[in-house]
Amino acid sequence: MITKLDELRIGIDEVDQQIIALLAERFRLTEEVGLYKASNQLVAQDPNREKQQFQKIVQLSEKNGINPEYTTEIYRCLIDLVISRHEVLLAINS
Repeated sequence: MITKLDELRIGIDEVDQQIIALLAERFRLTEEVGLYKASNQLVAQDPNREKQQFQKIVQLSEKNGINPEYTTEIYRCLIDLVISRHEVLLAINS
């Protein structure tokens, strides 16, 4: 017998699969950005772009009814990972 808790967890698992697929696509795209930056000797971190991204993240969070503090913390981790990878790519191409 499937309980309400089981149903909710199944739903969470399905959403997790979608999130992971989207993260894979996001990292594929950011890898391309990193390669572009490295080949053009651009800096790994772009504070202006980050500021714009975080403003957008807050707006999207509010629009979708999620606490912006949660999403900005998650995105801070994602962006930090991407910056680290871009730094590696830039060092390889220097």
